[in-house]
Amino acid sequence: MAARGGRAPEQAAAATLERLAAAVDRAVVENAEGQPALAGRRLRPALRLLGGLPPSDEVARVRIRAAIELVKSDYERRGDVEAQLARLAELAAAAHADGASGWLGLEPALAGLRGLLYLRSGRPEESLHALDEALERVRDADAIDACRALLNRGVLHMDRGELSQARADLTQCVERAKAAGFARLVFKAQHNLGYLEFVAGRLPLALARMEEAARSLPGRTRAIALLDRARVLLEAGLVGVADATLAEAAEIFAADRLGHDLAETELVRAECAMLRGDVDHARALVASARRRFVRRGEESWAVRATVIGLQIDAAHLARPTPAPTSDPELRRAWGLLATRAARLERLCESSGRPVWAYVASLVGLEAQLVRGPMPDAAARLAALGPVSPGDPITVRLHGRRVRALLALAAGDRTRAGRHVREGQRDLGVHRAGFGSLDLRTAAAVHGGRLAEIDLELALASGQPAAVLDAAERTRAVVGAVQRVNPPRDPESAALLAELRQLLDGARGIESLPVADPERIRVRRDALRLKQAILARSWHREGQSSQDQIGTARQVTATLREHPGTTVLDVAEHAGRVVAVRVTGAGTSGHVSLHDLGDATRLREAARRVHADLEVVANTLVPLPLRAAAARSLTRCLEALDAQVGDVLRTPEQVVVVASGWLGLVPWSMLVSRRGRATVVAPSVHHWRTYAGSAAGGPVRLSAAAGPGLRHAAAEVREVARLWPQATVLAGDDATCARTIEMLGAPGIVHLAAHGRHEPDNPLFSSVRMADGPLFAHELDAGAGAPDLVVLSCCEIGRASVRPGGEALGFASVLLRGGVGCVVAALAPVSDEVALSVMTRVHALLSGGHPVAEALATATAEGFEADGAIVPLVSFGAPV
Repeated sequence: MAARGGRAPEQAAAATLERLAAAVDRAVVENAEGQPALAGRRLRPALRLLGGLPPSDEVARVRIRAAIELVKSDYERRGDVEAQLARLAELAAAAHADGASGWLGLEPALAGLRGLLYLRSGRPEESLHALDEALERVRDADAIDACRALLNRGVLHMDRGELSQARADLTQCVERAKAAGFARLVFKAQHNLGYLEFVAGRLPLALARMEEAARSLPGRTRAIALLDRARVLLEAGLVGVADATLAEAAEIFAADRLGHDLAETELVRAECAMLRGDVDHARALVASARRRFVRRGEESWAVRATVIGLQIDAAHLARPTPAPTSDPELRRAWGLLATRAARLERLCESSGRPVWAYVASLVGLEAQLVRGPMPDAAARLAALGPVSPGDPITVRLHGRRVRALLALAAGDRTRAGRHVREGQRDLGVHRAGFGSLDLRTAAAVHGGRLAEIDLELALASGQPAAVLDAAERTRAVVGAVQRVNPPRDPESAALLAELRQLLDGARGIESLPVADPERIRVRRDALRLKQAILARSWHREGQSSQDQIGTARQVTATLREHPGTTVLDVAEHAGRVVAVRVTGAGTSGHVSLHDLGDATRLREAARRVHADLEVVANTLVPLPLRAAAARSLTRCLEALDAQVGDVLRTPEQVVVVASGWLGLVPWSMLVSRRGRATVVAPSVHHWRTYAGSAAGGPVRLSAAAGPGLRHAAAEVREVARLWPQATVLAGDDATCARTIEMLGAPGIVHLAAHGRHEPDNPLFSSVRMADGPLFAHELDAGAGAPDLVVLSCCEIGRASVRPGGEALGFASVLLRGGVGCVVAALAPVSDEVALSVMTRVHALLSGGHPVAEALATATAEGFEADGAIVPLVSFGAPV
């Protein structure tokens, strides 16, 4: 009995040790999952209980492991790297004293955690030394410590731009973690291999790899993955999506009390706010992040926050304001900024942060240039050297812009123009790598300030042709019409089908109160599906190619081939609207430059026209209000005509080349253009490609009628009667799939259906077919495309202007897909008007009239008949 009683305490101690070891293992998981507070609450009592167990090598090993994890937990919650490093040194000494020196993995574990602490606190050289030390003894290390050291050294190499070393470490981490069954470490290493593709400039591949890693580890949303994903989306120009993703990450970081990660998130959100022009919010976010870093003793990160704050202040000073600041006051502000930048540049250099130092130097140079003459501008430009191709696109474009400004200050306009065009090429290559139309258009956000310099140089030359060429260079980067195929994988198809079914089953939901639970549910589910569908497309890589740029010389050559046409190329610069007018008169044409006045006034009048059109067309609005809106519409159109009409008054056909918000001005509805052929083209290149194009043989018409419109079926039958070769889809036959087939074949396509523009998500603008909405996102950009698409659908000609000036909507997607011309409405059109105007348009088309002439005639006849303005526009080229 005595022997059995003697074994009982040993068995109890062994059971307690097993239970405590399991608790420590659970704390390891909680630290890995970004829950240091939970880990700390589990580790402290475990350490107290471990101290009461009989000494043994295993007890010592579990205790030191618990202590190491507690250091990690406390650092994540409170920072203070020096205090945590001191605790690690004490742990090492105590471990050797109480027998843990028999644990061969002790030194690699301690060195690995030192490396992590240095890495998180922004001390890369010390981090690399410690992680190298840990991996020199990788054979002695526990499997988890070996994987962690490889993961952290891979991240460090990535931060230093050493991508091959980073890939090797992360790949080895994946292999070891898989062999040991560490699913979370597999996820982290695979996620970071995705982030490595981002650093290498392969953004779609980065998003795909990150998504693949996320699917490998189901469970709670991992905020660090959201943060990294948002960085990629921001680099791609998707500012709104990136900020929403960051907001979700910030909420998780705050709940888990992860101060460092929350501060990093605030810094990236500040960049989003800066790109949106919300300077006050950007400053508040930077200030909050900096306070967190300082509180945690992370001075290097605090410096990084200060650099971003410097960029925000520079952007704030550079923006135009309604009440201009006096020159002395503005120069004084730029002078203070230059002083701050110089001080910050020195600080970054001394702390081993060359990229941050470079950014600070760029801000400082810009500030000095604004203050006044720079006699040594040429020397400063030479000292900058070439732009590093490894820098992020935003840094590269900033570098190109400052070099262009220095060249201007040195009196070398040729060199300044060269720097601008090199920056535009950088951005063009960056965007061409995207296989998603959403990413390509959003990436335009990065090129705006380069475009300003390009146009400024052209205007200073006094040559109208140079101004047109500069405007076209910007459009080639911002609004290039390269075709991008939507994804056709089964998962995307299933998501689209689910979204179509949801929206088709929820027709009439908007008549419910905004706070109605069912309306909220449908909107939430629809948003979730739309984001998932777009995210699938973000994974697709594009093909690099040089976007085609139209020139004034090409315009005059094309006008000789198509007499009777005037081209008006319109752009905005420094708060003014400028236009280059090209006519075919003479052997070389006539090119002239015109100032069309204040941009804000023109933009506001155009906005009011769109608003008034909405009210006038809405039969649910009381008649007196509609009458008031009609009078306002007339006044606004007259005001617009007074501002721009002089350059539009010609009996010839006018092609207005305009992008961004200028493309949404109702040019063809102005009094000076009523009854006269007018086309709004996205670029000179698009107009030249399709101008005057016509089918080589008999024209084939394909027409489809969607449900819910009283005259849609009659309209398509009447239109089809006018063409000898016609196909009609109506009723249950007019499905989305059949309509997509029609939109991939040559000839003319006519759609009579309900249309809907989605301002916040323009790729989900749609026309309603028999089986639900057909989205712009689905439109195939394959080998074939119609010459002309006529959309007898409400408001489907609208577009949303994104940050950076790119406009996106149903009609613009068709133009990008290779359609020569799209006729579409800027506002709702009644069934009766659509029937009469559209049949008249097709009667004229089938008689040989060009589309713009046919539309102008039909809408003018409608206006003369009942005084109603028909908001139909020809977009693209006069096919």
